[in-house]
Amino acid sequence: MRNNSIIALVLLAALAACSSSKVYFSTQVRQKVENTGTPLTQLQYYVDRDVELSREILKDETKVTSGVVRFENGKNLNIITLKRNTPGVCTKVLPDKVYISFEIGDDKFLTFGKTKYATESAPYKILANSWIGDYGAITYEGKSYFIHSGTDASIMIKTSELNNEEINKRQMKGRTILTNPTPPPASVPSN
Repeated sequence: MRNNSIIALVLLAALAACSSSKVYFSTQVRQKVENTGTPLTQLQYYVDRDVELSREILKDETKVTSGVVRFENGKNLNIITLKRNTPGVCTKVLPDKVYISFEIGDDKFLTFGKTKYATESAPYKILANSWIGDYGAITYEGKSYFIHSGTDASIMIKTSELNNEEINKRQMKGRTILTNPTPPPASVPSN
């Protein structure tokens, strides 16, 4: 029985170590990264939960560029999903927000930033142009979408990015005594 307890503790410690490999991106974390001189566009970002974008396809539309089309409640919907832990890159940096792109293409980004009443340690959350009830209205691929689920999504970075300091290190070579030192020139007193 005691061995089972020890094994359980070791497994819990291992799981805790794995889960702490990422940290939420917040104003505090952003300042730490910027203080190291690392550009925010050079970090790898991850979304912390599933996000689903949806929009109604109008009858005169002939082309859907991404996502799936689903017929629901008499409407054709275009749905784009973003799975938890999907990696993304920062394409634009603004004072209190960043544009994170999870796929290649123009206008294919989500905005994450500091919300109105957020503290310095609060994670950057997904932002919308406007809110209608529980749904955030955004523009994606130049079209209007609603954040159907994942309205509390945040971004994370790897913990190792915080320690990305540049360290210049060298070893002193040492000095030896010269065998025939040349005496310094005598100084001549001036009158």
